[in-house]
Amino acid sequence: MLSREDIARYSRQLLLSEINEEGQQNLANAHVVIIGLGGLGCLAAHYLVGAGVGSQAGSITLVDGDTVEISNLQRQIAYNEMHLGELKANALQGELSKVNAAVNLNVKCLFADSKNLAAMMAQATCVLDCTDNIMTRKQINAACVKNHVPLFIAAASGCSWQAINIAGKPQNSGCYACLVEQMSIPETCMTKGILGPVVGMAACHQATQVLMYLANAQNPNIQWGKYLVSDAVQATMQSFHLPPSPQCEICQ
Repeated sequence: MLSREDIARYSRQLLLSEINEEGQQNLANAHVVIIGLGGLGCLAAHYLVGAGVGSQAGSITLVDGDTVEISNLQRQIAYNEMHLGELKANALQGELSKVNAAVNLNVKCLFADSKNLAAMMAQATCVLDCTDNIMTRKQINAACVKNHVPLFIAAASGCSWQAINIAGKPQNSGCYACLVEQMSIPETCMTKGILGPVVGMAACHQATQVLMYLANAQNPNIQWGKYLVSDAVQATMQSFHLPPSPQCEICQ
């Protein structure tokens, strides 16, 4: 049952047919893992915390071993100059607790890899991949597919952003390993640069897809296996269905 405070806090999203009271309860009991707390992760986490994800029996786990640097402040809006040198996971936990103290926040100040991913997602309802390198994404993808955990990936570089949702048990579509095999993945912001608002667009899309899934896992509008590429300057978007690769050792 939602309390009066819950109804007041989440009143605007409770009006949505995609959320409603049952969906809000699902959000509160969800266990979400967010890996990478840069421009994508810190904003997506803010929206999930604001929506009440993990505010009852659930939780949100924040994963990143990096510290806040001056170059981060151009796009990583959860941090400010007072956070310079601080571990991102700790800094973000402090800021998010001011948004919604009811949310259960777990902090892991480490970099995700094949050795620790399985333990991280043992009880995860879903995982958000907000990292910025292909090798780590491959490891996250492999762990999610192996453990049947839905994965929501977003990325941004230059003036464009990309996103794809991988189902816990990919059937008619491929996984991230299939994507890397079939096409060239854009460079990271370290080599190509990045416009701050473009990261925000990717994070907003990612958070939206996650909230729709957590509220109702059977929502037919969730775009499973569809790779999106958006040019923020030209205001264009392309998408295509990612077919499974017969040679994929991860999902086939």
